[in-house]
Amino acid sequence: MHNLSDEQLVEELKFRLDQSRKSLHDLSVVNRKLIEMNHKLEESEALKSNFLSNIRNEINNPLNSIIGLASQLASIVKKPEVSELVSMIFSEAFQLDFQLRNIFIAAELEAGEATPTIEHVDVVSVVQGVLENFSAHAADKQVSVRLSSAGAVPESPLYFPADAQKLQVIVANLVANAVEYSRPGSEVLVVLDQVDGGLIIQVQDQGIGIAEADLKRIFDRFVQLDSGPTRAHLGHGLGLSVVKSLMDLLQGEIQVNSTPGAGSLFTVMLPAAAYGADGVTFAEGGNLFLFDQMDEK
Repeated sequence: MHNLSDEQLVEELKFRLDQSRKSLHDLSVVNRKLIEMNHKLEESEALKSNFLSNIRNEINNPLNSIIGLASQLASIVKKPEVSELVSMIFSEAFQLDFQLRNIFIAAELEAGEATPTIEHVDVVSVVQGVLENFSAHAADKQVSVRLSSAGAVPESPLYFPADAQKLQVIVANLVANAVEYSRPGSEVLVVLDQVDGGLIIQVQDQGIGIAEADLKRIFDRFVQLDSGPTRAHLGHGLGLSVVKSLMDLLQGEIQVNSTPGAGSLFTVMLPAAAYGADGVTFAEGGNLFLFDQMDEK
């Protein structure tokens, strides 16, 4: 190692100090740019959230009006040819509303804005409301839908601490799938149960079933087993992915058992222990959530 003179040592120290100052300056510039970028990202997220909220209301409000008016017309129109047209308007508007809500929920989940709001939910009322909302579509498919609890007709109310809106979306998507893939003349059965304080909802159909190789794919976003221009079933491959994401958000589980040609059984399990029920509100009424505007964030 070479011995440095005092002058050389001072010069070396000055050089290293200058290098340190330059590095600190460069770090300061990078940090400032990162802060600016973070602000821009926050502004972008805020704009995206506002856009989603605004466009959701802009779409939902006229759709709600069309659905409500079609429902009223159906109850007063007596001519068969007009009644059939009114039913078609209601059915198409309902399907569009249902698919758009899945799209908005998927966007909220993607943005991390789907925060649970816990209420004492009357589960029976919510599920009955879902079945009522899908009754017209089920009738068109010549499929019957039925709700039971331990082999009997459940008694309302059955309160459980959960997010009412998200629970409704979960059940609606499972029932929609069951009805869509059922054979004419078959039945969709929804069963409610409580085990160890948790809520269990099962949706069983007698439809075409799912091959074992496809069971892991059905919860992937935009995956449809029946795809292509000649596909026979409605949907965009969002429903089950939304259900899976909402179940993860609510700390629940979803299972599926299926046999090709013999139907499918979807089971969702929500643990009561995952929620703090103190001070929460009550949610009743089966039709309260599907056509109401989604809460703005």
